[in-house]
Amino acid sequence: MTADRSSPTVIVSRTVDPANDDAFATWVAQLVNAAYRQSGYVDSFVQRPTSGHPDEWTVVYRFADAASLDAWLDSGERRELLAAGAHLVEGSAREQVLAGVPSDTEVRVVSSYRLVPRAEARHLMVHKRMLEALEQFPGFRSRELLDAVPGVQDETVVILTFDSPENLRRWLDSDDRNRILEDLDAITVGSLTTNVVGGFAGWFPGRSDSAEPPKWKQALVILAALFPVSLTVATLRQWLFPGLPLVPTVLVSNVIGIAVLTWLLMPTLTHALRDWLAR
Repeated sequence: MTADRSSPTVIVSRTVDPANDDAFATWVAQLVNAAYRQSGYVDSFVQRPTSGHPDEWTVVYRFADAASLDAWLDSGERRELLAAGAHLVEGSAREQVLAGVPSDTEVRVVSSYRLVPRAEARHLMVHKRMLEALEQFPGFRSRELLDAVPGVQDETVVILTFDSPENLRRWLDSDDRNRILEDLDAITVGSLTTNVVGGFAGWFPGRSDSAEPPKWKQALVILAALFPVSLTVATLRQWLFPGLPLVPTVLVSNVIGIAVLTWLLMPTLTHALRDWLAR
């Protein structure tokens, strides 16, 4: 798999108190709309908190060239919006600027790090050992190695794609990965940054004869599945634990909702509606 290196991407992750989720969703929609109006904008998507990252929102923007991306990141409109939404965010945002990323697939982990000078050969050896381990790992689909590009991407980026969040989590927790991280530690400067990125792709597996379903169809199916789950969880919580504080309430509800959607409702709905989704 290859990526278009002339189409740079920025991945921005922010930690948000669950109590601010609704306000943050409104704010981030304004931010994405502003990016849409920027010259050179290609596409973007917003990933809400997941069970693995319960308080983290991730926004991915892609632009036609580095100049357009830089213009967006440095724009006055973006600075004003960031200032207006600062009270919704805990800590600093984490940004990764990539020279390019592959198209949306099931679920992927994006890792970036800065190599020490003249460590490229040693890094390739470490990367080869990682790939050998991954080829034996369940659910591994593909990898993309994006070397640092002066003036565009200062860090080396590795993108690994898996067929499901569960298999990705097994890799992230594996002894094989821990050994790779120990080897990387000797040839990198600073810390390793890791983001798990994925939209609805894991819930809407593509068919060999059709493209990914339109986003509006995906949203309708998810809403049809999510509403009864949310209503049921809220009713049970009020009945069983009426005094449960807000934060654990939101966390438990999200975990239960995502689990039911991922393993029960979404596979059933996408199978039943597969012909409509493919049209």
